[in-house]
Amino acid sequence: MIDRHLTLYWQAWLPNVTITRFALLPSLFFLLCLSNAALAAAPPTPVVASPNAAPTNTTKYPHAAVYEAHANQYLDWASTSMHAIWARRRSSFLNLTTKGRGYNSINQAPIKQEIENDYRHLVYALAMNLSTIPVMQLRDPVLRRRVRRLAKLQLYGLPDKDYAEAKDLLHTMQTFITSRMVCPPGDCQQMIAMVPGVVNQAMRTKSLNDLEHYWRTWRSVLAARNRGKSAFISYVRMLRLAASYNGHITPSRTWYLYYDTDNFQRELENVVWEIMPLYQELHAYLLKCIRHFYGEKLKTDEGAIPSHVMEQIVLQAWSPRPIFRTPFPTHQLPTVKQRLEEILVTPVKIIKKSAEFFESIGLNHMSDSFYERFSRRIGDEEIGSDCRAEVFYFPPEAALRYCPKLDYKKLMQMHGNMAELQYNLYRGRLPFGVDSEPCPGFASAIGETAVIASGTPRHLNRLHLLFNHSLSEEQSMNRLFRMGIHTILAIPQYFINDKFLVDVMDGHIGAQELNCAYWKLQNKYAGVVPPMRRNENTFDPDFKFYRGLNPEKPNTEKLLSEILGYQFYRAFCLASEQYRPGDPEYPMHNCDFHGSTKAGDLMRQMMEAGATKHWRDLMEITTGERKLSGKGVMEYFAPLYTWLKEQNKKNDVETGWESDTRCNKDYYLPSYN
Repeated sequence: MIDRHLTLYWQAWLPNVTITRFALLPSLFFLLCLSNAALAAAPPTPVVASPNAAPTNTTKYPHAAVYEAHANQYLDWASTSMHAIWARRRSSFLNLTTKGRGYNSINQAPIKQEIENDYRHLVYALAMNLSTIPVMQLRDPVLRRRVRRLAKLQLYGLPDKDYAEAKDLLHTMQTFITSRMVCPPGDCQQMIAMVPGVVNQAMRTKSLNDLEHYWRTWRSVLAARNRGKSAFISYVRMLRLAASYNGHITPSRTWYLYYDTDNFQRELENVVWEIMPLYQELHAYLLKCIRHFYGEKLKTDEGAIPSHVMEQIVLQAWSPRPIFRTPFPTHQLPTVKQRLEEILVTPVKIIKKSAEFFESIGLNHMSDSFYERFSRRIGDEEIGSDCRAEVFYFPPEAALRYCPKLDYKKLMQMHGNMAELQYNLYRGRLPFGVDSEPCPGFASAIGETAVIASGTPRHLNRLHLLFNHSLSEEQSMNRLFRMGIHTILAIPQYFINDKFLVDVMDGHIGAQELNCAYWKLQNKYAGVVPPMRRNENTFDPDFKFYRGLNPEKPNTEKLLSEILGYQFYRAFCLASEQYRPGDPEYPMHNCDFHGSTKAGDLMRQMMEAGATKHWRDLMEITTGERKLSGKGVMEYFAPLYTWLKEQNKKNDVETGWESDTRCNKDYYLPSYN
């Protein structure tokens, strides 16, 4: 009977799908790769079509019932196994406490790794089974979404040996960021890491020589024995291998797998060009500032900003003593530190105020049980220079580990964390496979809207941290300027890092031209050049590039969350009527949609849907648009854009750049091999 079914199954399937590595073997054997710990029940046997079964939609899909029954059996089995994994995640979280047994994330790492391995083996086996199903013959749209999303994988789709190599390479490249590899100028007794050591030094130093030393030395260490370039090339090989297992001739299709969009990079590029007029005005203004600050020591040409100085500018976005000039230096932004300590007192009160924001727009109420059982303080031994809260997902609950620091930055970040918690509670009600965001960055974009709203004077006044619900015109411009440095300068960098990786993956950039190709992108999209001549003996991408190589947290996700976040924010502000175009009393940059159930309804609809619908369908619900757009960014920063244009015109400053990339493969530099 099984043989009869398999013959029927393969005859029906072969004309309808592209054969991938996951679809080369009968599905009975695929489950053998699962570890015993991941199995919550015996794997199901294939569904056999009854010859007497009533036909359903026989004209177009003669075997639809067989395919749907087969998919549902394996999904039911996987869901049972997944609930066992979630239960172990819940148990692991509940042990994360600074009291009692003294567990923390460090000594819980082996348990987390074991759970992670079992999860990978589960989705790997499930993908092998589901990839044999012709998706378009499934009549149930939610089932179709589940199968489509679970049938193909990124790095998780690699066999054990290759997956282990890919993870080792990722770990190696992360050590470039966290290992002590750089000597401070004139002192090599205490080496420092890129993060936080070099970053902190670059943020504070006023010496151009020191800044150049850190920039050059870190890259020199990575150039020794081709360390950085070799690891990157090997990792790209793993990404290409994962793409081949999905049947993707173009590797970037696997990198952009969950965006389910042709030419997605082109759409991202269009957004970058859409905000480019604002970027160029800000770039030109900052170039004049740094020329004034560093004087003749700074070598600039044809309108470009040297990379090491641009990095410093971004790091100093909110610094009290930056190298750039704020629009109105005598009108400093009010400090809320003292008021925050007086009003909110403890980090738990920050969490509760963040929760109240979402409750006010009609989302889930966070009960006392949540604070007692599923809210944990990060231990003192884990608090670094920038401890960040962590959100956990094990449906039906969501949980939080929070940073005990009490400051304005944590207040805003916690609003983003609470958005993720809310999202987890809603998606946890959906079937396994669609209980996720519809594309990477979608959930972060929703969180970004809460972060932006929580930092407005109107919201800070609501929290009694500011006495007025708006700033003076001069202070407001200073705030927009600082936010512009933080946001506008970052967007092209996310795109450049993403495009560089994808172009290498797809073979548009060869191994013999990596470094100069990178600087061509920096020059074209950001007006940035290296501080000195470079060639192909080095590999110069910054530390944020290495961070974004992980498919679970790629630069693509960060870029999308920024752009889509401002699109969502604009929509929520219009729905709440806290943004009224043309009304100076209700500008977009001071919109706080706290208390707006209309905005909450839009947010809840997107959260409740999880991945049951395409991200563009959900985006359309809120914004009325189906494409990414820079409109939200441009409207938010419209007053800054106007001010920058006036200032640059007044000071006879030209925008744009036509500079040399300062990179040539034939240019002589010392070899580090």
